[in-house]
Amino acid sequence: MEKKTVFVLGDSISIHYGPFLKKMINCKYNYQQKGKNVDALRELDKPVGANAGDSNMCLEYLRNEYKKDANYNILLMNCGLHDIRVDRITKKIQTEEWQYRENLNRISEIALKMSDRVIWITTTPVVDSIHNRRSGGFLRYSKDVIIYNSIAEKVMDDYQIPCIDMYSLTNSLGNDIYCDHVHFKEEVRALQAAFISEYLLGIR
Repeated sequence: MEKKTVFVLGDSISIHYGPFLKKMINCKYNYQQKGKNVDALRELDKPVGANAGDSNMCLEYLRNEYKKDANYNILLMNCGLHDIRVDRITKKIQTEEWQYRENLNRISEIALKMSDRVIWITTTPVVDSIHNRRSGGFLRYSKDVIIYNSIAEKVMDDYQIPCIDMYSLTNSLGNDIYCDHVHFKEEVRALQAAFISEYLLGIR
């Protein structure tokens, strides 16, 4: 029987756990993603290549693909880390709460038209003291991760889209898990992939 395909639309966190996930689900699924890893890995904070960026960019991408009659067996989605970026000077958040909610409503509507099955992945934790000790760049705050995950979970519940709670898994591993301000060590990426693969391999 021909394998179904899992298509991943996510941020740089998904780029890191992606290679592990691809191997773990290979017995049952083909693995695809937006763009190329090599482009995204040059600068993980820049949404290019496989890095789908914030909810505005994800919505635009799906709208464009819908016009091309794209269809997915399983669409694995996440956006949030880019939405909660806070400008260091103006203190303005990249995507306001109301806009994030509206974007996710539109994303959910179009994703369900394009996919046999849609699955949402919650946004991974931010530790303020680790992320914001950099002398430059944007800020992020743990409180916003919690708020935006709550928004996402409510929207997904409204559309009956299941959620994989990557936030709780990762948050349970402590703080000695980061390789930089927000990305994770290799062993953590493998654990995240295993968590997702367990769900995917359990689908009948």
